[in-house]
Amino acid sequence: MSERINNSTRLMIEGREDTPHILLDMTDSIFRIVGASYPEDAFAVYSPVIEWIEKNRENITVTWTCEFEFTYLSSASNKMIYEILLKFEELSQSGKDIRVKWLYKDFDEDMLEVGETYAETFSLPFQFIVN
Repeated sequence: MSERINNSTRLMIEGREDTPHILLDMTDSIFRIVGASYPEDAFAVYSPVIEWIEKNRENITVTWTCEFEFTYLSSASNKMIYEILLKFEELSQSGKDIRVKWLYKDFDEDMLEVGETYAETFSLPFQFIVN
């Protein structure tokens, strides 16, 4: 069983082999999802993230840099990340300063391409970082 902390300003879900580590913290301005993502139920993994964004949308008053660092992303997870980025796009269009850092391994062209596709799809500023 993975550790889960969920309150109004902080969501932390410990990663497992098939799910990423998720840390969202309004107090410290952290939004970070790291690891492999191929759960049986991607909706169950990512719906708390979308709910957290909705709960905290009005509290975003500083530049919000959202970091994604995947080693693998299943098609179902890919769809959920799209939904998260769609929420960020809405926030950006409402005047919030949202930026995306897309981290990937030097040899992982697939993860780079996924990030580039998102960057082409959304008007959010993307920064690509070889990690």
